Amino acid sequence: MTVQSHEEDWDDTELPQAEEKESLTSPTAETESEQQMIRALAEHKVHLKEVKSSSFAFTAHPKWNSSPIRREAHLPRTHHTSVLKQLDKGVEHTKRWAGIKIPSEGYLEVLLGLNQAQAPIHHVFRRFSALAPDSTERGCTQQHDSDNSSSLHFRGFRDENRAINIHLTGEGTCIEISGPSPICHVLANHGFRETPRYAASLRIFFEKSMSPDEIEAQADPLIASLLYELDVRNRLNLRPPKWPSQQDHRRLSSSEPPERIVRFPETVVDPEVSALFRFAGSASGNPPLSFLSYYQILESFFPAAGKRDALRKIERELTNPLFNRRNDRHLMRLLNVGESTATASESTHLRMLLDECVRGDILEEFFAGDQWGKYFTKQGPIKGIEENINLENKKTALTHQVAERVYKIRNRIVHAKDDPKYQDTPALLPQSDEAEALWPDISLVRLLVCEVILSSQVRG
Repeated sequence: MTVQSHEEDWDDTELPQAEEKESLTSPTAETESEQQMIRALAEHKVHLKEVKSSSFAFTAHPKWNSSPIRREAHLPRTHHTSVLKQLDKGVEHTKRWAGIKIPSEGYLEVLLGLNQAQAPIHHVFRRFSALAPDSTERGCTQQHDSDNSSSLHFRGFRDENRAINIHLTGEGTCIEISGPSPICHVLANHGFRETPRYAASLRIFFEKSMSPDEIEAQADPLIASLLYELDVRNRLNLRPPKWPSQQDHRRLSSSEPPERIVRFPETVVDPEVSALFRFAGSASGNPPLSFLSYYQILESFFPAAGKRDALRKIERELTNPLFNRRNDRHLMRLLNVGESTATASESTHLRMLLDECVRGDILEEFFAGDQWGKYFTKQGPIKGIEENINLENKKTALTHQVAERVYKIRNRIVHAKDDPKYQDTPALLPQSDEAEALWPDISLVRLLVCEVILSSQVRG
């Protein structure tokens, strides 16, 4: 599930009740240290919205560029000194995940949430309340900074008033799952009024100074391994959210406005094809899965397209006035047609299908104009694409350019990166930046499916 899909689905997700409304009496004026904290946060592009009697309401960080303006982060006023101290240590945002890092102290913290958009947020707290760390008997012998160890606990997310606190100790490194620290919450979290979007965080204490890039590189395998074991051993499917892409590729579209008239169905579609098509359109939280579902529909038409191509070639041979059924060489030509069809590669079947079923002007219209920018070029966000989609290319038919691109993306999604045939191009992983950027290619393969289904109606 992607970050953006979680953002969209949040309003439909069951949320715990927010804090009771604060006293309507006028809040006391900010102290000098509170004013200092407000100024320091403003330098990190987090601005004060409202002062309440016991909390501050700040704007969500602009890194959440897809979030409505109503999203905000509430910080209890009692934690302002902790925020100031952490800011003085050189806090930076993590690049890969929504979180913060303090490289000088070897400290990294990322927000943590469930990997199912529709699951109630407080479910993670209920599940964690039944878990215990494996090192409770010996405890943690390392001395962690008290500010980095402080946590926010949100009322309504706890199970029987028990807050999350799982501390795991390794050699020279500790991992902790708890409520987010004040600085991580205000710089990286966001919510609707007092209800935070992410009410837990994952912290890593390396206890040594590291470079900003080094600390994320060292944290990556630890986070991946912990999340894997939580899923396999503890049946908790969690994820650290990623910052939304600065460019929402889903908004790139060349589609016409939808029709307003509903008609009695005139298109005859196989039920399995219809089910795949509807599922592909619903998989907004998993772009690679959406792409593959549309591709599966194209695959279902490969056998028929191959047979039709073979029949055309055989008919051409048989109608040749020079054809002699007693001539072995002529008969071998017929045999070769059948063998070539049977042994044709998947990429060849895809080219044949697009050649036969996709209208050239419709495909040209899809790529015309500048709405895609450089997306369908070698400079686009999808790696492993050697050639641009080029309408001026007279050597390679547009359908063949498209078939090559679609087939390469399909291979990157379904093949493991250690397969020798695909060792030069890594796998296209879900929840990666490339996956989030895949939407224009999904629009393309959806168009191909519609063209193929339309062509089947004509033949019928």
